[in-house]
Amino acid sequence: MNKNYRKTENRAQFSLFIDHLDQHISDVNPVRAIDAYIDTLNFDQLAVDVYKPSSSLRGQPAYNPADLLRLYLYGYLNGIRSSRKLEKECRRNIELMWLIKHQRPSYKTIANFRKDHHKLLIQVNRDFVLLCKQLDLVGGELIAIDGSFFHGNASKQSILTKNRLTQQLKAIEQKVQDYHAMLDALDNEESEEGSLDNIKLDELTTKQANLNQMLKELAQSGNGQLSRTDPDARLLFKRGAKIAGYNIQAAVDDRHHLIIASDVTNDGNDQKQLYPMSKRSKETLGVDKLTVLADAGYYETANLHFCTESQITPYVPIPNKSASIKKQNRFTRDHFQYNATNNHYICPEGKSLIPSSSLTIKHNKKQQLYISHSKDCKNCFKKDQCLAKDTTRRKLYRNEYEFAIDEHKRRMERQGEGKMKLRGAIVEHPFGTLKMKAGWQHFLVRGFKKVRGEWSLMNLAYNFTRVLNILGIKGFKAYCQ
Repeated sequence: MNKNYRKTENRAQFSLFIDHLDQHISDVNPVRAIDAYIDTLNFDQLAVDVYKPSSSLRGQPAYNPADLLRLYLYGYLNGIRSSRKLEKECRRNIELMWLIKHQRPSYKTIANFRKDHHKLLIQVNRDFVLLCKQLDLVGGELIAIDGSFFHGNASKQSILTKNRLTQQLKAIEQKVQDYHAMLDALDNEESEEGSLDNIKLDELTTKQANLNQMLKELAQSGNGQLSRTDPDARLLFKRGAKIAGYNIQAAVDDRHHLIIASDVTNDGNDQKQLYPMSKRSKETLGVDKLTVLADAGYYETANLHFCTESQITPYVPIPNKSASIKKQNRFTRDHFQYNATNNHYICPEGKSLIPSSSLTIKHNKKQQLYISHSKDCKNCFKKDQCLAKDTTRRKLYRNEYEFAIDEHKRRMERQGEGKMKLRGAIVEHPFGTLKMKAGWQHFLVRGFKKVRGEWSLMNLAYNFTRVLNILGIKGFKAYCQ
């Protein structure tokens, strides 16, 4: 059956018209924006660890780091992170052929660039944030902070805890005892089985020594976990889920949802991150004052105080630590009023709780203990609503940063609800985009230095995409040129 199909060209046919690669890349292709931006970078100033072409006559010259950075930025923008896949794309992808000018680096060269030049990647990411500031794409007044767990290049089984090591050691010790008992029973018999049991006993003894060495290393490190695969990855827990990886912190500006500061940690929670991330953001933006929004996981009194001292206004939900007392129909701390003039607390019945002689350390913080008079409590008809079981006096602790806490509480009562709705709209977008759209939920490298370098590539790719969507490719190119 004859049908009229579109005519095709002969692959072996010579063409009378000579074209060049640039003709196949349109003016609005993103690779032109990548090329224009990389051309603005001064690699000598960005990082001292960027390799220079060898002056030796032996071997081939090194690849230009600018070209390898072009390759990686293109890869991360298009969801291609594997060095082997990037090597393959260099040989068949016309956009990459144009971008890196027909160069074909091996996968090893590509992988080594990401592994060895983490400082450069971090500084390029920071340079792009400063470029966004010059383009007036950053508000610089309000940011939102959040953290998210990313899988590391390590399995959960490769990360050992004290409990896991202790259990394994007990099991080995029991097996060693069993083999000793067996060998004692076969002591007077010369058999091949006895020699095999001796070999097994030696293997168990070696495993026992290795486990004891790991326990010793764990104790010396001061950490609760030890990883033989990735020394910096940790077991992280959230909402019943457990992963082996890192806790990524990001500060997002409210104007265009650009990530203006970030960090890679291995902490299991965000309590210690409020002030460091706020300070880092403030320094990057170069502003005198900053408003910061974060969820309840960032609530920590010392961090609130340090933020206030640095002209950073935080909005963080206050955890309800009095819920158990309230369920017992007892007076919570909120029922007691502080008298700053006389430095004492006044109970609901008008009696005083006076400070003890010195500060005490509670939960690694300096706190002042305030105690009621036992006579006042004994004669009070509301003591059942106030005192815990088997106690004769009420005690309250006042944190050394209580003034910052009180100020923060008043601020949250006035504007907290609206600020928290705004927080979710600002900071949830980047992590959702990175994880769900780009599919970046794990790292390919190991160790803090390398992971921070790869995260900088992820961060750069996210911000780059946002800027191109806002300004357009031609607009961004015009600024770079």
